[in-house]
Amino acid sequence: MGKMKANRKFKQADERAVSAVIGVILMVAITVAIAATVYVYVSGMIGGTKTQTPNVACTTDSTTNKIQVATADSNIKWKDIVVTVDNSTVNWQVFTASATAIDLAMHTDLATADVTAGDYLLLDFTAHPGYQGNVRVTLKYTPTNSLLGSWTVNV
Repeated sequence: MGKMKANRKFKQADERAVSAVIGVILMVAITVAIAATVYVYVSGMIGGTKTQTPNVACTTDSTTNKIQVATADSNIKWKDIVVTVDNSTVNWQVFTASATAIDLAMHTDLATADVTAGDYLLLDFTAHPGYQGNVRVTLKYTPTNSLLGSWTVNV
């Protein structure tokens, strides 16, 4: 009879050990789940450092051969914008609203100025007087490699 009692005690102790192990595993699992949930919540609140494509709206003026910035998001630099013109015979240059050149003709890579309302892109046809037709100008934002817009000036 003594052996049976010892066996029963051993089984009970074994059963308690199994439930304690399962309890610890469950507590660890719950802690990990809560930590992961808190991490996702906090990182969502902080927000990633994703670069978003800014908004730039322009107007065209065919009489002065200008494409003028009407509105632009803040903190956009001209050096981050690539200007392409579909007619290689046309020269262009970017100016501030007060008619100060922002960079050399056909360049924006050295322009540290922000894009602001009133800035304009002047299309120059002095090398080809008498040119007529449409000239399409496209602005691309290099940090996100995305299109800001295309505008057509009828010369």
